[in-house]
Amino acid sequence: MKARLAFVLFLLASLVWAGVTYTDFLKALGQRESTMNPRVANQFGHVGLFQFSEAALQDVGLYSGDGTPKTNDWTGTFTGKYGVNSLADLLANSDAQIQAVSAYHQQVWNTLTKVYGAENYLGTTINDTPITASGLVAAAHLVGAGTVGEWLKSGGATDPADGNGTKLVSYLGQFVGYTLAFAPPSYAEVLAGAPAGVSPGGHVPTSAPLRPSAGTGSAALLKGGGFGYTSAAQGFFGATGYHMGQVRQLLVGIAAMTLVTWIAWVIVAKWRGLSEGFDTKRELAVDVARAIVLTWIVLLIMM
Repeated sequence: MKARLAFVLFLLASLVWAGVTYTDFLKALGQRESTMNPRVANQFGHVGLFQFSEAALQDVGLYSGDGTPKTNDWTGTFTGKYGVNSLADLLANSDAQIQAVSAYHQQVWNTLTKVYGAENYLGTTINDTPITASGLVAAAHLVGAGTVGEWLKSGGATDPADGNGTKLVSYLGQFVGYTLAFAPPSYAEVLAGAPAGVSPGGHVPTSAPLRPSAGTGSAALLKGGGFGYTSAAQGFFGATGYHMGQVRQLLVGIAAMTLVTWIAWVIVAKWRGLSEGFDTKRELAVDVARAIVLTWIVLLIMM
């Protein structure tokens, strides 16, 4: 009975954790932006795994700027943060790129929430596009937090896009439902991630970031007959109306309450057995210790 319970809880934890972490978000974003090529540069001067601009790296204190932040000519100097002292250092250091993008995303989220009240829009839809934290951060990565914030305030009245013509709403739809923690994983962990709807390790040889085809927007991604969702998280939301992160939190809470109840039952049952002479003090101590250890193992898996 105990073995079956442990297996069920382990399976539950694995299912609710899979495919929604910040590491998976970075893997999906890196594949969309650069096909996970840390040395790539596009025609606008954006570089690396996540197609950094000068302005983004200046915001996180990695680049000192050069007076022309919108040209991305990289003629300024680097600050040495994350061990990066030149553009060549940055392109050769994938872990530094992940640290930088994590810091940038945290800044973006702070701007979206503190300046634009983005948390008030979570769980709603605008023009049939679900609004989630990960979608907003991805969209801000594409066009900037200010543009996303103004789009929210307008109720979707505008149709912002980046220099390649990729629309804000396409990123909102593609990156729905990931958990955002902003604790930078390692490059190896990101490579091992399995973003929903993307095959791990898939690379497309190109010198420019991967972009959707012309005309891709929220309507093409989210509604209409015969469509395909771009991620499991998006499909889950479309099928249930709930975000995977929300369901995960609920299931983790249920699992935690179940474990606490189970430990209490073990203690009461063993104490009764001791009182009635069926169990010894040693058996009580061993069984309670086993229950506590198993609980810690399951909780660590779910963390």
